[in-house]
Amino acid sequence: MRRTQDAADADVRDHLILSRMLADAESLCGTRDELLAGQYRFLRGRIAALLELTMPIGADERSA
Repeated sequence: MRRTQDAADADVRDHLILSRMLADAESLCGTRDELLAGQYRFLRGRIAALLELTMPIGADERSA
């Protein structure tokens, strides 16, 4: 049971970190650097995908 809780805590931590990273990537996309604009958009897309993969499940979904 403890390992399951540790894994859930790590997933929540990862999700929070990625949420902050996505906010930073959004900020980068707002810059007017033409040379890096495409890279910033790509980075934002990758982080958004990882964020979806680490979405913590709710308590009701865990018991199902």
